[in-house]
Amino acid sequence: MYYEFYIDVFFVVNLVMDFLLLRLVNRVLKGTATPLRSLAGAALGAVGICVITLLPLSSPYIRVLLSHGVLGILMVWVSCCCRSWRKLFTGILLLYGFSFLTGGILTALPGGTKEGLLTFCFITTATYWILILGMRLLEYLKGKSSAICEVIIRAGGKSVKVKGLYDTGNRLRDTLTRKPVSVVEYGRFEELLGEDQKASFERLLSGTGSTEDICAQSVLKFHPHYISYRSVGQDNGLMLAVTVDELYVSAGEEGSVVKHAVLGLAGNQLSTAGNFQIIVNPCIVNAE
Repeated sequence: MYYEFYIDVFFVVNLVMDFLLLRLVNRVLKGTATPLRSLAGAALGAVGICVITLLPLSSPYIRVLLSHGVLGILMVWVSCCCRSWRKLFTGILLLYGFSFLTGGILTALPGGTKEGLLTFCFITTATYWILILGMRLLEYLKGKSSAICEVIIRAGGKSVKVKGLYDTGNRLRDTLTRKPVSVVEYGRFEELLGEDQKASFERLLSGTGSTEDICAQSVLKFHPHYISYRSVGQDNGLMLAVTVDELYVSAGEEGSVVKHAVLGLAGNQLSTAGNFQIIVNPCIVNAE
């Protein structure tokens, strides 16, 4: 008895499966990895499993260790931009959890429906979207409470703690530095200022400021400048932006520190109910 082994088909099957699984892992981890980065991790996994399969290894345990241990860690690390061991470990568990789930769905299908490479790709893609829609439904039912986070702004030896909204729709970037910009209520940012600084910032915020205000020694360390933005009902607006020493964004037990973060100053209240005072740009955590 013998089996015909097609290495090209084996590669494509693993590439498709690994790509879809890594996209699922990245979504659950709330990562910012692009599809191209996920494809790179999937290609690494597909090439790796082909090489491991062809290696003349005498012990099956070594083959299992390489394919399900070392290779899985490399795939998650490359594709999901994991910056901590905890996140990497969580990503590995998610990878094998989704593998088990999708494998179970494929096993439950009749044998005749899984024949052919195109049919296999169609079934796996449909399974992927079923899982995606399920996760989106859970996120919708969970509501926006999970998007609320705690933010600490530090500048000039002072700090202020505010509630933040992690807004995936915020794509605002600094016109000069191209850094992602989070928007904070001026009333809370004002707590970081001295009395001599408040007057200059209030004039700049109202649009009556001058070059002297921007270049004033007391406010110069904040690097005040204007950035253009677009919003509902405002096509070409200008917003006063500053650079603070540090921004600490905390959601649950995890937290991220962003050095020299750029903040846009809003003169009005961001939330009518006062639930949050800063809109956090989703790209800010991975900007450094």
